[in-house]
Amino acid sequence: MRRLLILALLLLTGCDHGLSPPDAPPYGTIRGSITYADRAAWPPRDSLNDLRFFALPFVPRDTLDLFRDLNQLVFSDRLRYYTAADSFVIDSVQAQLYVYGGVAQQFSRNLLDWRPVGLAHLFQVRPGEVTELTITVDFNNLPPFPPLPAAAPAR
Repeated sequence: MRRLLILALLLLTGCDHGLSPPDAPPYGTIRGSITYADRAAWPPRDSLNDLRFFALPFVPRDTLDLFRDLNQLVFSDRLRYYTAADSFVIDSVQAQLYVYGGVAQQFSRNLLDWRPVGLAHLFQVRPGEVTELTITVDFNNLPPFPPLPAAAPAR
């Protein structure tokens, strides 16, 4: 009798949604392809310390703003240098609207010396889905940074 009571309690506490499907995860994936406009235009090696895709749910006011709230910054592994094209995949990205993103170059050994070199348009990451991006980088025609005020709503 006691075993039956314990079994009944376990079954009752273990069932909370019946046969309904589980909630969708609050994460998605970003997959991107990058094309570099002119392979001969790459910066010299001493000004190419790192190159990564990044995404933010706000428009940064300056370089320091990129690092103020690190838990909102999404970034890829290091991208390849001196190539015509590259790609990246970032799993477990918070599902939300990203208003500022693209490829960023760390141009010195200083941790805060980053600049965008190619931008992705406004994009939405949805739970359980893959968001595909295409980015062009032209080292001879860099986007303005800090971004122009009309580019997107600031923080």
